[in-house]
Amino acid sequence: MRIKKEKVIFAAVDRKYYRKYAAAWAWSIFQNNMHGHIHVIDPVKKDIESLHRLKKLTLGHIQFSTGDIKSDLPRDRCYFASFRFLYLQHLNDLYQKVLVTDIDSIIRQKVQFPDQDFGFYLREGLKTNDNWFAESSKIAAGIFFVNLNKKNIDRFTYLFNFKLDELRSNNSWRWMVDQNALFFVFKSIEEEKIFKIHQFTKKDFSWNFEKRSNIWTGKGERKHKSPRYLKEFMKYNAGFTLASCRAFLRRIISFD
Repeated sequence: MRIKKEKVIFAAVDRKYYRKYAAAWAWSIFQNNMHGHIHVIDPVKKDIESLHRLKKLTLGHIQFSTGDIKSDLPRDRCYFASFRFLYLQHLNDLYQKVLVTDIDSIIRQKVQFPDQDFGFYLREGLKTNDNWFAESSKIAAGIFFVNLNKKNIDRFTYLFNFKLDELRSNNSWRWMVDQNALFFVFKSIEEEKIFKIHQFTKKDFSWNFEKRSNIWTGKGERKHKSPRYLKEFMKYNAGFTLASCRAFLRRIISFD
């Protein structure tokens, strides 16, 4: 019987975003003595080779998986944004607790995992006359927690898939479907009063790069323009690059 690792930080991406952001994400997890799991949906050979290097350089702190899943959903950016939640059920045999993040997140210090069944980051919705964006923005999809037992993951998977299918059937398949479905999950399990829910705060997570926050996520143009985020991103990206160079040099020297 396989022993499940207790805690892991998880992200799922296409190969484009993997190449841009995975190194800094992974190195920030490794440097803070945590464990991560990255799933790349559509890798080519060089990406798989890169994933193996990433695993080796982090001494196994970063694990990976690859490939798509069976689904009738359209393969567009809404699907890729939703994929990390669709894939969670496949982690049930590997981990006990999973913290889902964006791939452009930086883990700035060791994160405390909740003891509850689920964790959500609720926020005030956008001030807009568009009900879709007002409703979908009431939750942040950049951080989500699940305590991976069968009861929890079965309920989450059913509710999340149900909402995605409903949105597609109603011709509401548009940007922020992942947040809309995640907010639906929150409302549903809150009403059921069966599961224990943790609510994350700005101490845990920030897209405005607050100094007190454990995790920074790079939303939109902020990640290209914020000196504070860029400095943190470059620190971990450079750390990974330096480790890669050192490993390469050791291989060359060993041939002499």
